Amino acid sequence: MQNLGITVSEERKLTTIILTGELDLDTCPRVTAVTDTLPLGGRTLRVDLSDVTFIGSTSLNMLLSLRLRAEAEMGSLELTGLRHQAERVLALTGTRHLFRILPGAPPAALGDSAFVPAAEG
Repeated sequence: MQNLGITVSEERKLTTIILTGELDLDTCPRVTAVTDTLPLGGRTLRVDLSDVTFIGSTSLNMLLSLRLRAEAEMGSLELTGLRHQAERVLALTGTRHLFRILPGAPPAALGDSAFVPAAEG
């Protein structure tokens, strides 16, 4: 089983979950166990994926389910800090448009070649 870190912080109308490590078949149930306890009614749930090193189909299904739950409870889901691999999964599956994705690359990934624009010339 891979290590997964989960940190939750709550403000007035915003709950932020910071995830670190791999989101896969083994770790997604831990995230779901945490999110199932959070009230989403009228709140924004922001999932920070800056330090997530892997996202697969199980992770995508978990995020889609969380999005549906948030909307059903009159809340919203935001994703932030998407790395190249996560962006690619959303693009390949045609699901990127379903999420509110906050702009900007995560600070830890700025040196990653996936976020460096190609040189013109």
